[in-house]
Amino acid sequence: MSNTKAITDFSGYTAANLAPAATTIVNKLFGNANFPTPPFMQGDLQTKIAAYLTAEGKKASRATQDFIDFNIVRHELEDMLSELGGYVNDKAKGDLAIVSASGFPYYDTARQVNTAPPAAPTGLVLRHGDLTTTVVARYHPDRASSINELQTTTGDPSVDANFTHAGMFSGGKATLSGFTVGSTIWVRVRTVGLKGVMGSWSDPVKITVI
Repeated sequence: MSNTKAITDFSGYTAANLAPAATTIVNKLFGNANFPTPPFMQGDLQTKIAAYLTAEGKKASRATQDFIDFNIVRHELEDMLSELGGYVNDKAKGDLAIVSASGFPYYDTARQVNTAPPAAPTGLVLRHGDLTTTVVARYHPDRASSINELQTTTGDPSVDANFTHAGMFSGGKATLSGFTVGSTIWVRVRTVGLKGVMGSWSDPVKITVI
């Protein structure tokens, strides 16, 4: 019996992780033959993500109105993702392969939902990519099918504030780019759990870019 469900509640996602999760869904769901008639167009969701990112940037001002505007846009984006998740569940009928193809985080309804933070990915290794200034990261997430956040720094890796967001990636491989030749970068990775609960960071690993 198939019991897989896409999550439809994104309220637990941090401000920084909501847009990357939504972008993963945009890239995987629209144009996928499993989902021929989504409740709205791809451009509608992309526009809302862009508005969310703009509002997220503005709230750094700490102005009351900017916080209000951000919360409104976030609520609208969460509503769109919730509606789209319901559509995915209606089409997938619990089929793991179809749900995972949508880009949505998911869970097995036959098991108790575990919202504990995932363990840190293990075995993080870095190598040079096929193109100059690119780096390929491989690692083993705690969850078999997972979305993982990578961060990088050229500074002291023992200082959390030095790391910056490098992207959200499915599974155990990520390609990073845009570095300066000759620079030494540190990379770390963590896994997104259910309801946006973030797991522990892996130990950082370094590589010199060529």
